[in-house]
Amino acid sequence: MIRSDRWLLVGGLLAGALFFSAIGVLWPLADADLLRSKSSFRPAASGLFERMGLDLSGYAMGSRLRIDEPALSYVESTFGREKAQAFVRAGHPLVLYKTTFKQARVPDAITVLFHPDGRVLGWERAMQEDASGRDLATAEAEVRARTVVDRELGIDLGRYHVKERASRERPHRRDHRFTFERDLVDQSGSEEVELPELRERVEIVVSGDRVTKAARTLVVPARAERAGRADQAPVEGLQALGFTALAAGAACALGVFLVRLARGQALLRPAASVAVVVGGLLLVTSVLQQSLLFERWDPLWPQWIAYLKDLAYHSMEDLAIVLVLFAFLAAADALDRAGGHHRGASLWMLGRGRMREPAVIAASLRGFLVGALCGGMLALGVLASIALCGGRTELQPRGFFFFPLNSAAPALTTICFFGQIALLEEVGYRFFAGTWLRSLTGRTWIAIAVPAVVYGLCHTAMDFLPPVEPFWARPLVMTLVGCVWGWAFFRYDALTVILSHLTADLFIFNWPRLASGDPWQVASAAATIAVPLIPAAIGLTQRRWSPPSAPLQP
Repeated sequence: MIRSDRWLLVGGLLAGALFFSAIGVLWPLADADLLRSKSSFRPAASGLFERMGLDLSGYAMGSRLRIDEPALSYVESTFGREKAQAFVRAGHPLVLYKTTFKQARVPDAITVLFHPDGRVLGWERAMQEDASGRDLATAEAEVRARTVVDRELGIDLGRYHVKERASRERPHRRDHRFTFERDLVDQSGSEEVELPELRERVEIVVSGDRVTKAARTLVVPARAERAGRADQAPVEGLQALGFTALAAGAACALGVFLVRLARGQALLRPAASVAVVVGGLLLVTSVLQQSLLFERWDPLWPQWIAYLKDLAYHSMEDLAIVLVLFAFLAAADALDRAGGHHRGASLWMLGRGRMREPAVIAASLRGFLVGALCGGMLALGVLASIALCGGRTELQPRGFFFFPLNSAAPALTTICFFGQIALLEEVGYRFFAGTWLRSLTGRTWIAIAVPAVVYGLCHTAMDFLPPVEPFWARPLVMTLVGCVWGWAFFRYDALTVILSHLTADLFIFNWPRLASGDPWQVASAAATIAVPLIPAAIGLTQRRWSPPSAPLQP
């Protein structure tokens, strides 16, 4: 690093301080244990089904953290965040763990829904069409349903209104479905003022004489659901516009690549090597989603076949990402070398393990600081939208947060998943698009602004990013962040912006672990955030203790 970069150190530290001081405002977390050990749910589930005559001791288990996004968003936007948090704490099924039990060669899967504090919120047990059972009368089945739900869920259905009673004849039994609802907002005395609507629904299925389903949900009113769908039109429209531009950029990259290849100017091996690394990162991410793979397993299949099928299908979908990255990278490299800029040189050095090179060390250090700058820019933009435009953020986790939260190895998943995102996006938006637009127009500001706008538009509907309102604020904030990366690309190089993007993502998606208060989780999250500094740490150590090597030609 050179002396003129001292201001980057100061700016990065200040921006990082702003980001972390505001992170609870940017990504407010639901008031629940988001990192609960999945195995802790087994005793409660075993006791529940033991009382219903089923032994779960031979069953394997998988569990995933989920949220009811439509209901949580409605409650928070209508009643406020404190009320939404109170609903979460009270045990309404807004934030929950979906725990699945399966046994090889047994076709009936069992699902138990848990509140993060361990309370049972509901269950569902599959029962085959031809399984035998009793033919209970509707009244008798309803008594059975009320008794079991009162005992197991602590719900007194006497406070609910019956909305549905239905029966269905099976070959060897009769099934009954009951739906109960109650208002959670007191509408009495509200003739002059229309109060917001909120109902709780309990659905129960009695198969023969077994209560095979008891599930609670909060009902989003139809009027609010329609309004929400209407409000999504400009959001989805902006994002569709961004993806259209992105697809056009990918087509241009393919064209540039083919032209340069025909001229003998495109190098295939470096681009192919990076593309293979990204494919590996995507595969590792999929493998570590063990609970999701388990949930999709048909227990009548051998487990390894089911897992292989899912991973093969995911790999075929990921192949499109790998091929797009290959085209972007090969085209960008050809343009970069033809222009004599060598902004990709440090990326190739790192790929060859030459971490002692000054360019790699500088990119690692600068990348971390630029990542902090981007975090500060994001925080500043969101806080400004809140103060000036009535913007707001939403309770988390949502979207990409679930990749590490539901992973068998959260730290490794965070590095792999967001590592491939940083590579793909920065190679596409900055290394290719920035280099290409600069060569076409001769204007650096165009090469910075146009990819940044497309980047911002492509993130319009990603609800794990703040702010949620107004609808145009999120793409605007992300465009500003994209401009910082564009500036860093032209001032420094491609590796700097890739590592800075990874740094910013690690700041964000390790937040639930940093906020957990658990010493091990906090230490693991902090170590994960420091990963972009590893090339600098290794390179400086090598330069300190090893003799210098011959310079590597870009």
